[in-house]
Amino acid sequence: MCSVVKLSESDSYLQERICILKTEKALRAGGKIKLTAKEVEVNKLILDEKSAELSKAHKNVSEYLPSRHFFQAKGDIDRSKVFSIIKNIPKGASLHTHLLAAVSVDFIVENITYRDNIYGCFLNGNFKLTFLQNANQDTRCLWKELKEYRKEDADFDNWLRKQLSLEVENPAATYPSIDVIWQRFKKIFTTAYDMLCYRPVFEDYIYQLLTELYLDNVMYTELRGTFMPLYELNGTIYDTEEFFKIFIATVEKFKQVYPKFVGVRYIHSIYRGVTSEVLKSGLDELMGMKIMYPNFIAGFDFVGYEEEGKHIVHFHKELSEASRQLKFYFHAGETSWYGYTDLNLVDAVLLNTSRIGHGFGLPKHPVLMEMVKARDISIELCPISNQVLMLNQDPRNHPAVYLIANGFPVVICNDDPSAWGATGLSYDWYVVFMAMTSEKAGIEVLKQFAMNSIIYSAMSDHEKIEALEKWNLDWNKFLDNILNVLA
Repeated sequence: MCSVVKLSESDSYLQERICILKTEKALRAGGKIKLTAKEVEVNKLILDEKSAELSKAHKNVSEYLPSRHFFQAKGDIDRSKVFSIIKNIPKGASLHTHLLAAVSVDFIVENITYRDNIYGCFLNGNFKLTFLQNANQDTRCLWKELKEYRKEDADFDNWLRKQLSLEVENPAATYPSIDVIWQRFKKIFTTAYDMLCYRPVFEDYIYQLLTELYLDNVMYTELRGTFMPLYELNGTIYDTEEFFKIFIATVEKFKQVYPKFVGVRYIHSIYRGVTSEVLKSGLDELMGMKIMYPNFIAGFDFVGYEEEGKHIVHFHKELSEASRQLKFYFHAGETSWYGYTDLNLVDAVLLNTSRIGHGFGLPKHPVLMEMVKARDISIELCPISNQVLMLNQDPRNHPAVYLIANGFPVVICNDDPSAWGATGLSYDWYVVFMAMTSEKAGIEVLKQFAMNSIIYSAMSDHEKIEALEKWNLDWNKFLDNILNVLA
């Protein structure tokens, strides 16, 4: 630690100041990384661009993109020089992505919804999409082909995009509260689910998901999803075993075309509002599938609006028993409440979760903070999700800033990118880099985030070593490219 300042000695004062800043730098994420000569050169170029962009914001805060709502800032982010650098960074892995909101809405509308045999209808107040041989095959409602909707309404595609995402021009007016936006958010999944369960679409959807990640320099992903009853037009419905066979075959097909892509793991998700009996049955089925597909199924998580569902402690007996065979990756602390919903963090840690999804409420719990760091539990940070879903308006004030500043193992994730018109990881990386790290933090923190995503993945130790070796080759190519372009 630095010695006590002697205010009468100006030189001592400045030395003390330097000492404090150096000590803080060593503590924060990336602070222990020693840069190579090439990384030092690239770091100067990156920090020049970061400082230039922040300098504009210092003079005019309206120029500061991360504090603007993502829907209104995205176009300007696309034009940012810092963002263009981040897009080219080999980011390692995407570890917190929900399967049903992971592909761009443009692809869904322009590719999937223009196929033959796709129908839509309103059911219980929600617009649903599905594939049918004819409208009479499903009697739940009055199905109509999408081409008929398009004949009746020239603006149908724009309307459909709004059913599949949260994007609006004025989010503050459209979503006046967190409860309102969550109710709207849940409807997106209702609209898309049946459509994505159609086996040919499911395969193309997974392939496109991996393509969008790969184009954003992501080499591995872990996807949260449910067992989807895939079907054919003739009415054939595949069981859970076939679901995994089709899923894995699609991943392998992608890897054959893109051999640099390392792979996929699946984290099974169950709605946090189920009964104990439903959870027990679901966990038993998952454990059976885990035996069959041990290298594909990573573990288990709860999903859903954390304020609505039951707290994890409600299921602690069932989960404790399942922990002998399953790893957990719990969403926990995705809340502003203190001493209520955030107590899911206590149970996540007690149940030995491998990672914590969001962990927004973690800094309110000093004992848990120590336990998380001692147990080396990483935090899945999803800053754009937290802003859009109204947990945090300005990422400069996000609780994870404290975690990053104190060197907690943080992994940058994208959560449900299609719901806010994003693809890949770069937008979340940009927000974290520009708003949640020090202005003086450069390539060392970016390198740490990428390495964290591999180190804290569900891959085996051997796979992690191989992935880090592949990532390091891409990292060095990135350094060379930056020097060629910006030097």
